[in-house]
Amino acid sequence: MKAQWQQLEERDKKLVIILAITLTIATVYWFIWQPLQDNIANTARQIKVQENTLADVKVIGQKIIALQGNASAAASGDLNQLVNRSAQRNNIKISRMQAKNDSLQLWVDNIAFDRFLNWLEELEYQHSIKVENLDITAGDNSGMIKVRRLQLGKTS
Repeated sequence: MKAQWQQLEERDKKLVIILAITLTIATVYWFIWQPLQDNIANTARQIKVQENTLADVKVIGQKIIALQGNASAAASGDLNQLVNRSAQRNNIKISRMQAKNDSLQLWVDNIAFDRFLNWLEELEYQHSIKVENLDITAGDNSGMIKVRRLQLGKTS
């Protein structure tokens, strides 16, 4: 190889050196510099997409939080309506009703104990309404009770 190099004319040697330098620069450019630049550009695009997605998720999250607040208000309204309709079907006169957070508090004067239990069973099994708290006393007649406080809530 050295012998072949020695046989070349000066002009050919310069051309070979220029060609080697050009090939080295081209190799560095096409196999190192250009892939790095493409990678940087792709990463920048991915960051933009991720930032847009994050902004969208934040907006959706705020909407969900707002809707959950409305849903809890709607759920207590639905609970109120379900309990009222069920009480009317079972001829139960509710003396007082108060919505509290995600639950409903009721007071009932003089109701037959068996009818009261049947009504609670209907609320639980047909409407998924559970008894959270109950305070009762004996009623005016035998078999009758007074519900001092009944707290109902929707099961999850």
